[in-house]
Amino acid sequence: MTTHAPTRQAMTPAAVRIPPVGVDQLTAEQSDAIGAWTHLIFSRVLVNAPRMYRSFVGHLEELVARSKLPVRDRQIVCLRMLEDCGDVYEQTHHVVISRKCGLEDDEIAAMIAGEGDALTDFDRVVIKAVDELHRDQFVSDTTWAALAERYSQEELMELVFLAGCYLTMGMLTKSFGIQLEPDLESFNALRDYAA
Repeated sequence: MTTHAPTRQAMTPAAVRIPPVGVDQLTAEQSDAIGAWTHLIFSRVLVNAPRMYRSFVGHLEELVARSKLPVRDRQIVCLRMLEDCGDVYEQTHHVVISRKCGLEDDEIAAMIAGEGDALTDFDRVVIKAVDELHRDQFVSDTTWAALAERYSQEELMELVFLAGCYLTMGMLTKSFGIQLEPDLESFNALRDYAA
């Protein structure tokens, strides 16, 4: 009997599964958890479970805002893992974040595609690591050694943590049916997140 892997379309819900909490409907606990991030639909969906919101967003902030990885490498990990996962919501945000971090559109497109003239040799090593983590949940010895030529032990660990976090992100956004923000004003409020 032949089995086929499900397509991205089959794995993407057609409708919202977990609705975002309206800004004017946040409980005191939800409002305390979400803080200033009410403009993101992602935040207003996850805050349906305030304890999970605090835990996951705290982990995410630690990995992204306080990462020891170079900004370029961090964005490669995020963009490529989100592409590997077939995520639209977070990848769209990370394109904006990448631009605000100084990356050009041809670099961003190459990072997403995993190939292209805008990539450096080391960019390709980072992409290979992300693809291996997505496919095998393991970085091969060859790829690990190539990363270790530039990364400290802590940076090697952070790359794996970050890739795993964005694999989880793809699961969340797709499984919950999280939709993109409907207006550019909300979307562009990501400016504070890009640092």
